[in-house]
Amino acid sequence: MHKKGCIFLISARKKLLKDCLKYLDQNYNNKFNYPIIIFYHGNIYDDEIFRNSIRTINLNTEYRFHKINSKLPSNIKEKDLFWNLDNPYARSFKGRLGYLHAITFKINFINYEQFNEFDYLMVIDDDSWFKGKIEIDLFEELDKKKGLFATAYTWQNNQRAQYTQYNLFNWTRNYIKKNNLKIRDKQLREALKGEINNDLFNSLNWSCGNCNIYKIEMFKSKDWKNFNNEFNKIAGGYRYRWGDCEIISLYAYIHLKPALINLDLRSKKLYEPQLPNSEIIVNKRIVLIEKIKTKLKLILKNSLLASVISLVLK
Repeated sequence: MHKKGCIFLISARKKLLKDCLKYLDQNYNNKFNYPIIIFYHGNIYDDEIFRNSIRTINLNTEYRFHKINSKLPSNIKEKDLFWNLDNPYARSFKGRLGYLHAITFKINFINYEQFNEFDYLMVIDDDSWFKGKIEIDLFEELDKKKGLFATAYTWQNNQRAQYTQYNLFNWTRNYIKKNNLKIRDKQLREALKGEINNDLFNSLNWSCGNCNIYKIEMFKSKDWKNFNNEFNKIAGGYRYRWGDCEIISLYAYIHLKPALINLDLRSKKLYEPQLPNSEIIVNKRIVLIEKIKTKLKLILKNSLLASVISLVLK
């Protein structure tokens, strides 16, 4: 039986969107024709000619466009935004407020009325690459595995994660303590007993975020509403660039069993997180310059410290 579901994304890259949706149709959705909702900021997709060009991908699929007007929440100022953190990756983000709006949207999307008619949701990115035929209905697969949350593949912390998970460990531990919760996942339970960002925490499997599947029931619970409220209280997306990969996965590890179903689409060569022509998200030159600055600051600091010690010992 066909599920009452939809596929959605938030997009700012017009050059990529059509290729993304063509591959999605060819390799998955032409079999199921789930409606596709494209959320966006500004006027990038106001053009009706472009919208109709998207609709020609499959005339049996409904493509909806929905403009959202994002603004900074009242509990955060511009000086507190992610790119003001003292690390090279953060500084390379300077001015990319649209991205921070987008990742915050991907954690708060359930609050949009556009989803009220659906029981199942799939979220993708505008450069998601459905590269091989997926014959199964991924919403059906979620039910077969008796879960509420699945992902195309999982990943573990890498070097970049140290820059985008600032304060996440402590925030999670404080949330557990404040709400007197019993963590359902053993690895997370043990990790939070240890030192900040220990090996157990760093080896948790996070959802990919660029192809996640949800049963909407997951977001109707008091647990989710409380968790989501705690996240928004500190504006974690804007302040630290915490993404749906970690935030929704942490919720699942705390509250759900099974927590996170890995569909392994990437290892099966059916899916990749980025199209071959995806734009570079981060300016590598800026990152390199910032790393050099950080290194020079450290050398200078150590040099000054050595001078002070030398003076004291004289």
